[in-house]
Amino acid sequence: SVLMRGSQGLALSLSGATFQGITSNRNIGKHAVVPRSATNLYSTTDDSQQELSAQERILQKTLGIEPETADQKAERLLKRQMALDAAKNEKKKNIALAVLAFFAAILNYGYQFTHPITSLTLLTEMQNNSADLTVIGNNGKPTVVDFWAPWCENCKSAAPTLAAIEGEYGSQVNFVMVNGDLGANWPIIERFGVDGIPHLAMVGSDGVVETALIGPIPRGVLRADLDTLLENSKIGNDGDGEGNIKKTLPYTMYDAFRSRPDMRKLNY
Repeated sequence: SVLMRGSQGLALSLSGATFQGITSNRNIGKHAVVPRSATNLYSTTDDSQQELSAQERILQKTLGIEPETADQKAERLLKRQMALDAAKNEKKKNIALAVLAFFAAILNYGYQFTHPITSLTLLTEMQNNSADLTVIGNNGKPTVVDFWAPWCENCKSAAPTLAAIEGEYGSQVNFVMVNGDLGANWPIIERFGVDGIPHLAMVGSDGVVETALIGPIPRGVLRADLDTLLENSKIGNDGDGEGNIKKTLPYTMYDAFRSRPDMRKLNY
């Protein structure tokens, strides 16, 4: 606040607002406030200075801060509005994406609910993706030959485990599916000595049937046998020359070639 005394009275300036002419009125016995025309805190003949508020002129005078021009102010306000508009648009975009994702999840759930993936579906998909029998003993990879049938409940129970194993070892091991319900596959069934399903023939990379696992098999058992088959695939029948020889599978169950060992090696 700035307090100034004049010959006619007092002038009190508060935050740039000026009141002048507080005079004594002896006739009515009390003080009267007579407003006079407001004057700038700093008088100047510069038109640009006259457009400044008292606060702006104080900042300019004391701190040396130059007030922005009308063009600068318009540019600043424009940039601010553009930033606000961009933020609004981004918010709308994110909301739209969230809504789309929500409805996509609902549609996917609805499809899965109306089209459940059953064990029979898994077996059918694996059959469609099955390798041909001719890969056995010819591409340097071990092979799992799965004999199954659509009516076989144990085959359906084992389907999720076998599908997971195929997903894990698919690039290193051949997986061949044989539908025992098809008459065209009976010669293959007889060749492998299958007398019950599910029947998993574990075949080495050299085409020799090592064992057959019957019924639903735990994942850990399948992994252990496949890991051994993969290790053996790197070693020849007579060893690798460094003292390493082929290992026996850790889990064996049914030997379909015990009475006919000369048929153990497959050749397609």
